Parts: sequence; structure tokens; C-alpha cells
Amino acid sequence: MRLIRAFGILALAVPSSARGQTAGPLALLLPASARSAALGNAWVAGRDEYAIFSNPAQISATNGFGVSIATFGDDGRGFSAASAATMGPMTYGWGVQLVDFSAPRAAIKYPLAPATVVGSGEADQFSMVALVAGEMVWKGFRIGASGKYAEDIVPREAFTSSLLVLPSRGSAFLADLGTSHPLWTGVAGLSLQNIGHPYMMRGKRYSVPTQLALGWTAQKSWGPLDFGFATQVTGRRDGWVAPGGGVEMSWSWIDGYRVEARAGARRTETADEKPVGAGFSFTADRLTLDYGAAFYTGNEMAHRLTVRWR
Repeated sequence: MRLIRAFGILALAVPSSARGQTAGPLALLLPASARSAALGNAWVAGRDEYAIFSNPAQISATNGFGVSIATFGDDGRGFSAASAATMGPMTYGWGVQLVDFSAPRAAIKYPLAPATVVGSGEADQFSMVALVAGEMVWKGFRIGASGKYAEDIVPREAFTSSLLVLPSRGSAFLADLGTSHPLWTGVAGLSLQNIGHPYMMRGKRYSVPTQLALGWTAQKSWGPLDFGFATQVTGRRDGWVAPGGGVEMSWSWIDGYRVEARAGARRTETADEKPVGAGFSFTADRLTLDYGAAFYTGNEMAHRLTVRWR
């Protein structure tokens, strides 16, 4: 608990405005599931289908799938899905995240900041990431790798006129490498994410958010309650360092049925995002419903609902 508090206080204390968004595509910066959004996006050591977006070594073969839908402000919409299966000594998984939103044409700046998704206007924008991954156990370590394709589509120019503006497309092929291992009473995870070259958009070259993420998760019990803890520190090659973490508390009154509450905090990309997140979950046998909320300036919110079937 002390570690989670320390991460939360540090995330709140570090000013987000110290850095503007300088890399893309945007989908690489957004949580893919309701659970990770509620836990401060600290999921590099977490394990479920959606771990494929954070650490390929942590994909979990549940013989099921996860599907998420999201709303961002008034106009933004999102969809993501992930699944994994074991074949022989390897576990394979796939995931996809799509985000569709809009903004005033004159206000569009590139690269897109995460808070752009809660805007509204006449200029439609789109971002996506799709990936496949594999993992195996080697001498007590889980090791994994993934390949992914990420893309942004924005108006070609930020004109203020109402004339038709053709879209510009920027895309990148990237890779992730990850590992995890039991540590103390939990699991430690390490992942090098978004390995790749800069990409072109509107005739300019933009960097991808290559980053190293280190985290730890653990589960504890206290009477009838179970607690989960997730912590993470993310560092990018441009000097950006972002701590984050979260805690979840669950109660099960009968075998197979469980309710959970979650809260987390992180250092955000820009000052337009608020550092806290929250959510809850309900599990009935093989079905799990997760809800996660993220907050932005101007009383805007992002809502995510994940349906997981095992």
C-alpha cells in the first residue's frame, strides 16, 4: 500500500505541462482496456488478454477473449479486442485498438495529444494499433515479443474553410520485447515498447514513443477481501519519465462471483489529462464486466467497458 501511495503522490506532484506530446501514433499512448485505464495504465506486470498491449511476456491464454468499447467526450468512440491461446510450449495472442474522434479543423496540431479524443468539431480523425505476439517460459522467466502496426489519419491541413480536406496518413511498423519473473510475493515485468523508426506525416518526420517500462504486481488477502497492487515506471529515450500505479479491492460471496473496485494515478502526457483513474468490475463464472473512467480538463471524461469471456 505504501508503494502505491508513493507512486500516486509522485504522479500528482510532477507537473504534466513540463512536456508536450512529441510522438505518435496516438493509439500507442492510450489504455486498451477498462482495467488498465482504472489502474493508471500500470499493466506491464499485469496478466490477462489485454497485457499484450503492455508486455508480450504477460499474455494469458484464457481460452477466451476480451472486447472493449469506449466513449470519449461527446464525439469520440473506441473499440479494442484481444485474445490468446496456447499451442505447444508457446502462447500466442493478438490485439487491436481503434479510436475515432473529431476536433475543430483550425485547432488540429500534430502529433495528437491523448486529450484530443474528447474534443469535437468538423474534422474527423482516426488512430489504430494492431499487433500479434508470442511468449514462452525459459528457465523460470517468461519472455515474449510482438510485432505491431500503428496508424494515424488526420486532415491534410488545418484550414478554417469548409472546403473538403483530404486525409493524411502516417503509419509505423514496430516491435515490443518483454520479460517477467516472480519477485518477492508478486511478479515483476519489464518491456521495451515501440521499437521502430520515425514515420512520415504531412511531409514531416515524427518519432515513435519508444519506451522502457518496469513494473510489479501482487495479490494479497485480508479477511474476506482480496487486494491487487500494480506499479510501473515508464521512461522514454527523450527523457520523459512517468510513474504510475493502482490498487484494486475485491470481494467474493460465493465461488465464481466477485465484485471489485479500482483506483489509480499516473503522470500524464499533458496538462489536459487528469492523473487519476477509477473503475469497478463484476465477475459471474466465466463472464467479467470491467468499467474504467479517465478524466480530462473541462469536465470531460472517457468511459471504457470491457467484456471478458473465459
